[in-house]
Amino acid sequence: MNDLEFERLLKITRLRLDDLEKKAIQKDIEEVIGYFENISEISTEGEEKAHHPIKVDARLREDGILGFEDVEMLKRQSKLHDGYIVGPKL
Repeated sequence: MNDLEFERLLKITRLRLDDLEKKAIQKDIEEVIGYFENISEISTEGEEKAHHPIKVDARLREDGILGFEDVEMLKRQSKLHDGYIVGPKL
């Protein structure tokens, strides 16, 4: 990673670092990129695909509507908008 790419990365991520921090972070990023370059050089020709290394018996449950016993209490205790209960913002 050259200095121009690194400065662009800092701008995109809105990080403000001093020179010592920049040097350390740039070294770490180059090390991680090196790991990925090493991984990409590994030949997987003829290898079995590992997208499902363990056979999983995925049983799905039936979807259904479950009633709530005390709907009026829920309406009194909740904030409503157009008849729907409003939850907290995430």
